[in-house]
Amino acid sequence: MDRRALLMFMLVASIASKPALASPKGEAKSGGGEMPMPLATATVLRTHGRRGVMSVESTLVFTDGALLEHAKLSRPRLNAAFNEAVRSEATHLLAGALPDVESLTRALQRAADRVLGRTGARVMLGTVMVT
Repeated sequence: MDRRALLMFMLVASIASKPALASPKGEAKSGGGEMPMPLATATVLRTHGRRGVMSVESTLVFTDGALLEHAKLSRPRLNAAFNEAVRSEATHLLAGALPDVESLTRALQRAADRVLGRTGARVMLGTVMVT
């Protein structure tokens, strides 16, 4: 048997043996998931009057699939709300001080709940860095 024909046969056989992952029409997605958010940044004052940048990585975790789909459609509003929350927290940051991660998490959670219209999305912080 030709090597190309054998490879083609193996490819077709592997594709045909996999079960379909699509759900039937009309069935709502019940599983949740995660939605990584873009980097949110704000300008901060550093020691000796210099300016710096505070950057925050975050992810939204959902248990409800319908809310996840709504969040995907609301992504531009979520991005703007997260940037505004980080900017607001950065204005309270003293020069040379560490960011208050607890307060930042609360502000981002309030922003997510406000944009999505209800609770159900959990904000998970990644890196919070001031440079």
